[in-house]
Amino acid sequence: MKKFFIIQIVFGVILIVLFVGYMNTSASRGAVSIVATPVAMPHQALQTGNATSSQFSFINPIIGAGINKHFIINFKPLKAQLQDIQKKYSAKTYVYFLYLNNAAWVGLNERDEFTAASTIKVPIAMAIMKAVEDKKLNLSDSYPLADLDLDKGFGDLYKVGADREFTVEELMTIMLKQSDNTAMKAVIGIFDRIGIPDPLANIYEFLGWEFTQKLPEFGAAPDYSKINLKTLSNLFLALYDAKYVSVEHSGNILAYLSDTPFVDRIVAGVPSDVVVSHKIGTAAGDNTYSDCGIIYAPNRHYVLCLGVSGTTEKNASMFMADISKVVYEYVIKN
Repeated sequence: MKKFFIIQIVFGVILIVLFVGYMNTSASRGAVSIVATPVAMPHQALQTGNATSSQFSFINPIIGAGINKHFIINFKPLKAQLQDIQKKYSAKTYVYFLYLNNAAWVGLNERDEFTAASTIKVPIAMAIMKAVEDKKLNLSDSYPLADLDLDKGFGDLYKVGADREFTVEELMTIMLKQSDNTAMKAVIGIFDRIGIPDPLANIYEFLGWEFTQKLPEFGAAPDYSKINLKTLSNLFLALYDAKYVSVEHSGNILAYLSDTPFVDRIVAGVPSDVVVSHKIGTAAGDNTYSDCGIIYAPNRHYVLCLGVSGTTEKNASMFMADISKVVYEYVIKN
């Protein structure tokens, strides 16, 4: 009996040694850990609700680690719920939902055009980072505001007046966090100075988008004033998967977009401790309002893009909050 017990101990030790050796060999071959490691980003300490951005990566976790996916197959009941909400509003509404774990989606008028408004600031930020990576621009470069940059339409930067200098990074941060029009115009002016008169064309071409308007006459600049939810979702998907610019720069943009003061619309439909990287659009003259972004629900990230035309901002915000709440609850409970 004693001999048998000793043999068992020896056998167990051998198994442990073999297992440790296998793990070391796997690691040397580049095996990926099943634990998701957050991407290091300079803005990860930003506070958002009860969570900090240091607790997770803004980028698709499959890029840095293999994780068990939480698949949801059947979204037909969700679509029916969204259609019921849509019927309660007389305005034209647009909905696009993309579940990032297995690419299932639901769309309602998702390819119909509406006024892009400030959603255009997301691809402008992507163009900035692309110019940095191509060494045509440095985030630390400093530029003075021009009189033509000052815009009272949205944001308060115009109040500082002309000739005040800001770095490219400062302007991009203000543009994304505050949705500031003056910062956006200043950035566009910077592109023109460095010989990039149309910073958005390359993004559209790279992602294979069709322009949302008729082709302009030869030599004329494209009109980016219109957009649809499918195009908006592709913007955020390109950032989430770090397809257009690097993981670091994609993460920086999403980090900025997670730290905005705009807590109605999509954000109003999710718990306060859930991080949302999003961009709102407000075209008050057209009575058109939108919001699009990534909702970092625990283990179940998804893109949600919403729009409303032909109503007040209050009603539009209510519609978007209603849709957002229903989507979040469906994703979490299924």
